[in-house]
Amino acid sequence: MSKYMNDVDSKEPFIEKNHLSSGPSNAPMGDNHGNGSTTPANNISGSNNTNSSSSNGNNNSNYHYGGGAPPNNSNSMKQTSQQLDYSHLERTIARLRTYLFAMFGVGVAGFIILIIVVTVLYVNLNYDLVHHRHKPKVGEQAYEIMQKEELCVPCDDFRLGPSPEEERELKKFRLKEGPEGVSCCVDTPVELMLLLKMFVERRFRQEVAKGTISQWPRASSVVSGGSEGKPAAHLMITTQDLSDVKEEHGRQFIIGRWNYDADLAFTYRTTYRSGRIVIPEDGYYFVYSQISFMETFDLHTAEGYGSRHSSDVPSLSHYLFRYNILYHNGGEEKLAQNSITKCWGQSKTFGEYVSNLGAVFYLRNSDEIFVKVSNITMVSTDPKMSHFGLFKI
Repeated sequence: MSKYMNDVDSKEPFIEKNHLSSGPSNAPMGDNHGNGSTTPANNISGSNNTNSSSSNGNNNSNYHYGGGAPPNNSNSMKQTSQQLDYSHLERTIARLRTYLFAMFGVGVAGFIILIIVVTVLYVNLNYDLVHHRHKPKVGEQAYEIMQKEELCVPCDDFRLGPSPEEERELKKFRLKEGPEGVSCCVDTPVELMLLLKMFVERRFRQEVAKGTISQWPRASSVVSGGSEGKPAAHLMITTQDLSDVKEEHGRQFIIGRWNYDADLAFTYRTTYRSGRIVIPEDGYYFVYSQISFMETFDLHTAEGYGSRHSSDVPSLSHYLFRYNILYHNGGEEKLAQNSITKCWGQSKTFGEYVSNLGAVFYLRNSDEIFVKVSNITMVSTDPKMSHFGLFKI
């Protein structure tokens, strides 16, 4: 036994314990001798038991070392920690999934509510527009004033220009003659809004004429030094509106319709406004105009406007004017004039007269140049025969 124990590794107490537990099979044989039954068979049996115990010990040793490494406490703790982390991760993912579903539900509900609100507002607005019955919201006080008394203001304070189109704008109101001139009276909130619009436009033009507001972009220093950057315009006549024309002795008629962007007509760094060319900057300008007058006669009656049997003055006049909203006397000023005496003839069938005007003028910012004639019904509508323009020198 001592020999066997010497062969066993002292660092293996578990194996040593197993070998010690097989001690009863190697007990001293004195017991057997005491019984007087010492036989070789018993020795063999004891030897077998010892071998059996040794075999069992070897089997136990093979279980631990031959079958695999003994259990390790640190590995078990790592496996347990991994299982706990995995469970925590699963719970976190479940909570996130719940939050996402909740947020999606809230978003869908909010979108539906928004659609409902917009639909209700649209229906209410459409209903109000269709069933509009309340008083116009121009101003309750103004509405009350117009109901009780008339609101009249001088038309000259709202006049935008001398052209027939601008005069027709004033005729939209009720005109009233007075000791101080013609007044424009408004009866409805719509007319009041139109009057205020004209006042704002007139005020804007006044500020442009004063130079406080720049309406036209200034040319660069390189371009302004050459002839290409200088303002210029050429207008060609077109059909005029003669519906309100009444021929009267000494009356002047504005030619209010010109082609400004067709055929050979153009405007460069200038503005066309109701038959007028608006000057963009101060300077010397050459202004020119040609007007062709034509008339026909009836051979049987020898009647025609300006004929010898007519009581009208047998002359035709052609004018160049400028208008500025800041000037006195309605803002108009005559620049040049030419008059033509018509020819007489017993068997005359038609008459043609051409008038030309051209001169250099110092014009100011926001001056508006236009043409007048004494008889607009005789003006030829051929664009090559009647034209008007200017350029800066």
